[in-house]
Amino acid sequence: MKNKKWILVGILSLLILIYSIISSLTDIFKGNDSLNYAVLGLMFVLSLFILKSVFKLSSISLTLKDKLYKSLVQNSDTLYIMLNAKNKNVIYISDNVEEVLGINKNEKSSQDIVYQIMSLPVIKSELDNWDKVSNYTSGMVEYDNPKYNYQMWIRVKIYPYKDKKEEYYVVQIIDATKEHDRQHLLISQATNIKSRESVLNQITERSYDFEISINLTRNSYELRYFKKDNLYFGEEKRGIYTEELKNILEYINEKDRDLVYKNFNIEDLKEHFSKYELDSITIRYRVGNEIKNNTWLESTIFFLSDRQKNIVSILTKNVTENAESIREQNVMLQNALNEARLVSKSKTELISTISHDIRTPLTNIVGLSDTLLSEKLNNNVLDDIKNINESSNDMLNIVDNLLDASSVEKILIKRQEKNYSILKMFKKIETMAKDYIGDKQIKLNVNLDSNLPIVLYGDYIRITRAINEIVNNSIKYTDEGEININVRGEKQDNNVKVYVEVKDTGSGISEEKVNNLMQDESNRGIGAVKKLIKLLGGTFEIESIEGQYTKVTISFVQKIVEDNKVREMIKTNKEAEKFSLKGKKILVIDDNAVNLKVTAKYLQEYDVDATLLESGKECIDFIKDKNACDLILMDEMMPGMSGTETMHELRNIEGFDIPIVVLTADAMQGQKEKYLESGFDDYISKPIDKKELSRVLKEFIR
Repeated sequence: MKNKKWILVGILSLLILIYSIISSLTDIFKGNDSLNYAVLGLMFVLSLFILKSVFKLSSISLTLKDKLYKSLVQNSDTLYIMLNAKNKNVIYISDNVEEVLGINKNEKSSQDIVYQIMSLPVIKSELDNWDKVSNYTSGMVEYDNPKYNYQMWIRVKIYPYKDKKEEYYVVQIIDATKEHDRQHLLISQATNIKSRESVLNQITERSYDFEISINLTRNSYELRYFKKDNLYFGEEKRGIYTEELKNILEYINEKDRDLVYKNFNIEDLKEHFSKYELDSITIRYRVGNEIKNNTWLESTIFFLSDRQKNIVSILTKNVTENAESIREQNVMLQNALNEARLVSKSKTELISTISHDIRTPLTNIVGLSDTLLSEKLNNNVLDDIKNINESSNDMLNIVDNLLDASSVEKILIKRQEKNYSILKMFKKIETMAKDYIGDKQIKLNVNLDSNLPIVLYGDYIRITRAINEIVNNSIKYTDEGEININVRGEKQDNNVKVYVEVKDTGSGISEEKVNNLMQDESNRGIGAVKKLIKLLGGTFEIESIEGQYTKVTISFVQKIVEDNKVREMIKTNKEAEKFSLKGKKILVIDDNAVNLKVTAKYLQEYDVDATLLESGKECIDFIKDKNACDLILMDEMMPGMSGTETMHELRNIEGFDIPIVVLTADAMQGQKEKYLESGFDDYISKPIDKKELSRVLKEFIR
């Protein structure tokens, strides 16, 4: 508004001046009309010219101010300040203080901002020596940015300006942090590159004996030795590579020349570049000359591109001692491997023996209790026998796992998958849980989804162990109330995803302890459960409120064998199918009398005529005496002659064609395959599984 006011005053003054001049000239030239008119016209034109100039200057001034304003607004990384040169008072400061310096303009006065920046030691020192006439530009200065909590860098520029009597400074404060970071990064990279290049050169010279550098574009090369002890390819030299390669090959042992030429010739080297196969290549070869015979060299070929030139660097070192050492080590390793194999074989045989010796008495307990379950006994006795039977099976599973973990051939425990009834599994879990509850006032509820498939295929042993551990943990921390085991399934094609939820009304645990349990990687308690579920590819979750409840949920996927639903099962313990083999004869060979008794009891259910023998020799004599037989069940570990040896002897008898099934307590994983490969027709592990026995009898007799 001020500028417009002064422009109008100037125009009015100019018009008054022109009018005065015209009036004076009119008086002078009074009476001369033509001259008066000429002067009047001249004055009018002059007035128009002056007015036009004034408006033009005004327009230019406004345009410049508009550009300056736009520049101030758009350059958000630059802060503009105008100072009085004498008293350093701030006349103007742009509104982007917070954007540039991180300072709220309302919180800190503009005078303080300027004072703070001008007082920075580097800037203050330079301003003390400034002539205050030329433009001043500082270097990059570190500035503490209170908003962003990091050190920023600024650059200060000052432009002196005079307006009649007053002097001013126009100050620019520019955020130079990005510029500083770029410069610092470039310097760091340059320093790192130089440092790495120096280190690389040192490593190269210490690690290698000499280098052949080849310029494939120019077909030139240079041979340079880092160590002057042995000049493997003659004196250092430069020249045409294709011509010199022939001389190099003369130093190579005749047996290795083809190998070296194949990797060193210029055509193949160029082909690597054309196919972009630029990975380094390492070869070993021998040189034989007057300096040293039987010397082993190792050359590594590197492919480099340098300013449109294809460069090959062949770095070579003497590895004679290494080659001899490697040969010696190979001999030692081979001997150690042979010894390890002998130890492994011995240990495997020992484990098999232990397996047989431990499993045999347990097998007898399982077998006898299993056959007693079909006897007509009172309920209390049957319950006790059932518990003995289940506990014996559990002990067998424990023994199997211990022996499995001790096996030399197995670093990781493999899954032990088989068909099992999910209904029987949870009946067993329920029975064991009730025994563990004892006198505690806890109600145990097992709820199975009626749509669950009845027979599944999977690692029954580990699943049972994991669920038992969770249930026992709930019983341990619940004094009274109830524990609910809820089981449901989701079908996925031929599989089912089983969810098992165990929820108790016990003491509960804190959130911190829940987190600790989720991170537990031990081999005991919940840590062991997590590992078992992980091995099965399942999931594990725990939820608890201290003083109220704890809920553990696991899931695992199993194959569906029989899609009959749980609700369709009439009997909880489905017996093996019964059929008669009356008139058929089976020969059973076992050195353990109790084992023979147990096997005979199993066979009674099929009305079969069983002959019991205690050694392999008795079996061979029995067959040689032309005794009829439909099937032979043979124990493996027997004194004098093993089951396998007996089987081979029987196969050598002319006209012998009786099927032989190995019946053994050697039940480690992989043993079935071993026995089948050795010549047995089939395999049954002890303790005898009724379904397996029925299957074998159906296949080979019925």
